[in-house]
This record gives sequence, C-alpha cells and structure tokens, in this order.
Amino acid sequence: MNKHYRYLPLSKVTPGTVLADDLLDKVGHVLLPAGATLTERMLQAIAHHDIHQLPVESDMSGAEEDTENLATRLDRIEKIFRDIGDSEPASILKSYVINYRKGEYK
Repeated sequence: MNKHYRYLPLSKVTPGTVLADDLLDKVGHVLLPAGATLTERMLQAIAHHDIHQLPVESDMSGAEEDTENLATRLDRIEKIFRDIGDSEPASILKSYVINYRKGEYK
C-alpha cells in the first residue's frame, strides 16, 4: 500500500480521489487497480458491490492524519459503549480501550 493512505467511507469519497490499493470484490477479483483515479461513474458502480469504505491516497501530513484517525477511533469507542450506563466493569474496559487508543499502553 502507498505510504500515505487512509480509509474513507464511500459517502465521503469524491471524484478525482486516487485509490491507494487494489479494490477487490467479495471473492477477491480486482475491480480497480491501485492508483486509479475515481470518477463519479466508478463511485456509483462501487456502491453496487456492497463496498462501504475505500483505501485512498492522502495528502495530509502524518500528524494531521494521526489526529483524524484518533478522533475517529475515539468516536467509535463512544458509540460502542453508549449503552453501558453505570456498569463498572464496562466503564473500566472503556477507559482501558481509550487509553490504549491514545497510546498510553504499549
């Protein structure tokens, strides 16, 4: 894979975006090769293959990308643990997961 890449939800990918890795279907056939510049028609076709995110080349610096990735991961953790209430074991687990994602445990 390209050194600078990230995964984007299909809904956020715009025409002109470049694939960072081969795009495969469910059985492993190459739909589009790495380096392909996506068009509107390609994006519509990708949606019909039940693909929800794409590996795309990123023009962000490493620090910007790390910050964005961390924010996405922390949002996901909040969503996963949204219904725990006052459950102590679950809240402890949540704090461990958050600290791990922040890099406090190695």
